[in-house]
Amino acid sequence: MVSADLALSEYGELQEQECRELLEILRNMGIASADRVYQPGDAIYNEGEYGDALYVLISGVVKLFRPYSGTKEATLRLLKQWDIFGHLAFSGETKQRAYAEAVTECKVTKVPKIFMERAIRREPRAALKMMTLLELRLVQYEELVRCLLPRETEVRLANLLPILARKFGERDGPAVTIDLRLTHQDLAAMVASTRESVTKVLNDMRNRGVLETEAGRITLKDYAAMERLSRT
Repeated sequence: MVSADLALSEYGELQEQECRELLEILRNMGIASADRVYQPGDAIYNEGEYGDALYVLISGVVKLFRPYSGTKEATLRLLKQWDIFGHLAFSGETKQRAYAEAVTECKVTKVPKIFMERAIRREPRAALKMMTLLELRLVQYEELVRCLLPRETEVRLANLLPILARKFGERDGPAVTIDLRLTHQDLAAMVASTRESVTKVLNDMRNRGVLETEAGRITLKDYAAMERLSRT
């Protein structure tokens, strides 16, 4: 089981290891999977579709989102290499609960549900790997849910940006650059706020020297200060 004390920065390494080992187990069992490359904006699956497979992101970035209030959308997660996704229910409701869309060019491995069920029944190691990956996914969802608990947009952003930095960050001394092109609307969709509020908060943070933006990429100039702000 995943330790509660495991740092978020370590999730990626553990997740890659567990994904690679699961796929190797499946290959050794002769279980087929399908690889597909998606271009930016391509739909991988839509909300309401039958949840018939496990998806493993081999490379690139994928967005999970749900629309609301007509034209608005809420971003549920941004996925990176070796994240798993898709609603793979072995009993009960099997419909996808969100849209999955490629943000960058990405490669996805799809393992049909019927083959995953066969592997889990026959090979205890496959069941253990699957359980660990699902637990890692749950922990990351819980971290994002905590971003939405404060009422102030500033604190929500201060909670979100370090998470994105740990997941997609490139460190340069005390600064960390989030290696994603994020619009203010993208951030608003992740913290359940408005673009105007996000713009105001980012401008204030920039004026205080906490962060800077260039070509859609955000650099946390003082990562420790951002984490302190998230705890206020």
